[in-house]
Amino acid sequence: MAEWYPSSFAARIPWHANLNVNAQATGTTYNLSAGDKTDIGNDATNVSLVVNFKEAVEAYAQAVTEWAEIILEGTVGAPMPLAPTAPTFPSFGIGSKPAIEGRTRIYAGIVRADADYTAQVGENYGIVAPVGPPAGDVAIRSAQALSASQVSVTVLKAGFATVALDSRRGGGAWEQLLIMTSATHTDARPPVVAGQPEQREYRCQAYENNQRTGPVSPVVSVVTVP
Repeated sequence: MAEWYPSSFAARIPWHANLNVNAQATGTTYNLSAGDKTDIGNDATNVSLVVNFKEAVEAYAQAVTEWAEIILEGTVGAPMPLAPTAPTFPSFGIGSKPAIEGRTRIYAGIVRADADYTAQVGENYGIVAPVGPPAGDVAIRSAQALSASQVSVTVLKAGFATVALDSRRGGGAWEQLLIMTSATHTDARPPVVAGQPEQREYRCQAYENNQRTGPVSPVVSVVTVP
């Protein structure tokens, strides 16, 4: 079976958020216990805490290096720099557990083993590897949740100069966001409900001679991070 679990730490934040949304909504149907669902919720929170803390520590280390260089090798007469502020360790909730990846793979196996499991369920939960688009077709390469409910969308333009990007939220109607001339776009729309995560779906289609052409791409979904 092709790999489905994100290799990048940053990509695991939206991935676990999406898994949690689906597990809380339909996990019981696919044989996940109440305890499993609680762990999945804790894991989604803790992945975000740990990855963000790790990135903050790396930024702090760089700031310390720059601070030290100013003191040791800086310009004569320059003022003494302020020391960088170290990030605070995250505080984990009751019932939090380590080994998130290994436990997540167990949950995926439980869902896939259920009699009601379908390929669409696997795609919704993110526990099957995405199928690549046919050669020559435009596609959504990635949809990455950023902070403040923004989403970074990257498309495969497949040789076309422009691509139409569509989106929908909460099962509503599709809307055209823009005609893309570059391969990336940041969807900065505010959430429908302020301060709440939401699922956004994206698709694209080649745009040529002022009209859409060719097949519409497979849909890619992401859960925003407020």
